[in-house]
Amino acid sequence: MGLNPLFLGTDILFMKYIVTLALIASNICSLAADHAAWTHQQRLSVSQTGLHRVELDPALLDASVMNLGDLRLLSPTGVEMPYVLLTPTLPKLHEEDAKGLKQTLEGQTTQLEFQLSGSKPVNLLRFGTSDSTFIKAVTLEASRDGSDWQKLAENVILCRQVGFQKMELALPADTWRHFRLRVEDSRTEPVVFTGVHAVGELEQRQVLPHTTRIVAREEKDGSTLLRLDLGAQNLPLASLRLITPESVFDRAASTSLHGIKKPIFRLQYEGHHAEDVELHLNESSATRQITLTIDNGDNPPLKLDSVELTRHALPLLFQADAAGEWRLLVGNAQASAPSYDLAKMASDLRRAPATSIRAAPLEPNPEFRQEATLPATNAGSDEVKLDTSAWRWRRVILPAKKDMRVFRIDLDDHALTHAQADGSDLRVIAGEDTLVRHLMLQSGKTTMAAAEFDSQPDAKRPKISRWRLTLPLAGLPVEALHLTTSSTLFERSLTAYEMEKDPRTGQQRSRQLGYAFWKSTPDAPQAKIRLELNQRPHSAEIWLETDNGDNPLLQLTQAELEKPVVSLLFEAHGNEKPLHLLYGNAKAVAPQYDIALVRDRFEKTTHVATQLGDAEALSPAPPARDSHSGSPWLWAAMAVVVLGLLWVVARLLPKA
Repeated sequence: MGLNPLFLGTDILFMKYIVTLALIASNICSLAADHAAWTHQQRLSVSQTGLHRVELDPALLDASVMNLGDLRLLSPTGVEMPYVLLTPTLPKLHEEDAKGLKQTLEGQTTQLEFQLSGSKPVNLLRFGTSDSTFIKAVTLEASRDGSDWQKLAENVILCRQVGFQKMELALPADTWRHFRLRVEDSRTEPVVFTGVHAVGELEQRQVLPHTTRIVAREEKDGSTLLRLDLGAQNLPLASLRLITPESVFDRAASTSLHGIKKPIFRLQYEGHHAEDVELHLNESSATRQITLTIDNGDNPPLKLDSVELTRHALPLLFQADAAGEWRLLVGNAQASAPSYDLAKMASDLRRAPATSIRAAPLEPNPEFRQEATLPATNAGSDEVKLDTSAWRWRRVILPAKKDMRVFRIDLDDHALTHAQADGSDLRVIAGEDTLVRHLMLQSGKTTMAAAEFDSQPDAKRPKISRWRLTLPLAGLPVEALHLTTSSTLFERSLTAYEMEKDPRTGQQRSRQLGYAFWKSTPDAPQAKIRLELNQRPHSAEIWLETDNGDNPLLQLTQAELEKPVVSLLFEAHGNEKPLHLLYGNAKAVAPQYDIALVRDRFEKTTHVATQLGDAEALSPAPPARDSHSGSPWLWAAMAVVVLGLLWVVARLLPKA
């Protein structure tokens, strides 16, 4: 019996996959390693060898701390094996323009006929027209051979309005070749159609419903903000659909995933309706929550019952060389994303036959050990002593228990104010003088704090509005002021400054810190403004001024301080000595620690937040001295010079 060449080619191609997979697996069999740094696992029951497929579930995705970069597959013998993730891709499309477009008027109906010449299935028709505003009820019929017709859509709406349009008709995917479109013209003038474009997806992507819930809703500046709880992170989201009882609306919506606004609408017309209330996301969410924003404009907020989400299926393929219990591991922030040769075959393996298996529920990894997640820097292997006599401030680091963890210190106002601006004098010590190596994190992030302020009108300048802001500490590094007003129509220039002593005259003078232009109108209200400070304050008071001219005085209702976020990371390594933070040494040089070479490990691992105790002064502050009074040595040198000149003059004078 002869062999079918088609099946013979398929078998040869599949055997090539198997041989390649076997070679890759044989090269990795010697890579057995300790997997105690992974927190969770899922068991896979494999009953036979060969290519297997398992769908990754939301629980596994949520446990991953690196967006699946920490995902590992272990054989029954504990050896790491290669796999390939079939991540969602854009579908391959078949597109063609309709031929033989014919439009005729039959009483109060427009009849549109057209054909497709291709042999591939289509599932969407896009209609083109030069008319700018219309609403039409249409009925669509299609046939494969031109004789057997099927009604695919009846009394649905095609429309084009200001801000939105619906010029597409979805249909069951099939090799439709002949079409008839009947357009109702009894109420409005006929529309001239200029073309029809057909689209078909050659590969269907599997999507699954995903439960979500609205955990918060806020109406702000004409928009509705909804915070949605996805229940898991790292989900490959497909689409989002709004469920609303509203019968007619026109809005724009966006999500925090990409921020692109999309028109959403619902239209009622002569007992029929058209709508587009779905957002195509096609993006993975790195967080468990996303924000949906609906722009309402001048309309009342849109009523919403719920939100429906779908996600893409995410299959994992692997070649099992033995039957038994396989395992998937996730939850290791120190892991690096693997690079398997098998990933190069992903496009071919999408169509390869594979045995589908289901993963057991997610469970803790019984081999997990906390110490395995540390950066492994041997930071406690030796001791370096530090002479602390030049440091001004010491703070105890809480909690007192120092097991093997990576700790994080967030500097508070006192530390930010009295430490050097570049952090060169920051030190962590154990006991009295044992140095603990640390890393400083300055990510550019900031934090907000309310500021005390009061109005300080100037009787000599009645048109000037003036406020005084009081800082928690003199010299606090404030990056910007956030101001809120109750005024609605204004245009002002704001100046931020502080008062200081002029060293030459001894009089008070102003030192400008920042400047901003603030404008608010009913069409473009701006109740808040960020005034950036381009110089660090020296005192504990910041003054604000603006000239109102002949207008009402500008009113401030709230002021906030924007401060930098500075953190330190360090390992305790079971040290029982109390830990302290030192700062306040202007002569200190920034330390150079070898652990900077593994900074990424410190940043990826789980951090244990600590707190700082009360500030303890280690040495008296140096006496304040006027920098313009001069050094004593300078005065002594000047006295010597003056005496020398007097002696020379005395020698030159004639004797009495």
